[in-house]
Amino acid sequence: MVEFVAGPVVEAGEEYVVIALGGLGVQVAVPARTAAELRGAETARLHTHLVLREDGLELWGFATREEREMFVALLSVPQVGPKLAFRLVSALPPGELAAAVRRGDLSALDGVKGIGRRTAQRVMVELSEKLARWAPAAPSPEAEKAQVAVKALTSKVLGFPEAEARRAVEKLLREAPDASVEELIRKALSLLAKG
Repeated sequence: MVEFVAGPVVEAGEEYVVIALGGLGVQVAVPARTAAELRGAETARLHTHLVLREDGLELWGFATREEREMFVALLSVPQVGPKLAFRLVSALPPGELAAAVRRGDLSALDGVKGIGRRTAQRVMVELSEKLARWAPAAPSPEAEKAQVAVKALTSKVLGFPEAEARRAVEKLLREAPDASVEELIRKALSLLAKG
């Protein structure tokens, strides 16, 4: 496998760049946003994935390791070849693509040229678990409330130690999970003042 390609940029087209490597000009397919960034650049370093086909070799390049990993993950979906995977990665950065899959937002996927409704559904089903690293599950409302309350209690104004504030808020959430953030802060203040 060709892990990366680095060298002087000879040419940058719409969705490709040519990089000089030891007397050779290597053409690498890249997302349009990457090609635009590399226009006028002296050198480039791209994370690559080599695809062996019956009629030749294709070298796909990405500005970040995450884009390449997303591309490889998409290749594992049945009936999604390099061109479709490339279009998805080009249209949606890894975080956005993973968030769309997590939300079940078919329109974000099937809006990409060449991606129909059925392919979008297949991508959703096949990748929902694999994409967790790019878009972790949203925190629960209780976790969000606890985080806001702890942040307020440990602010410069109130100045409580984080460990104490966290213990107080967690105790209050166990007793009253439906408490609002304001209630949590008020009750935590009285708890911490006693402690």
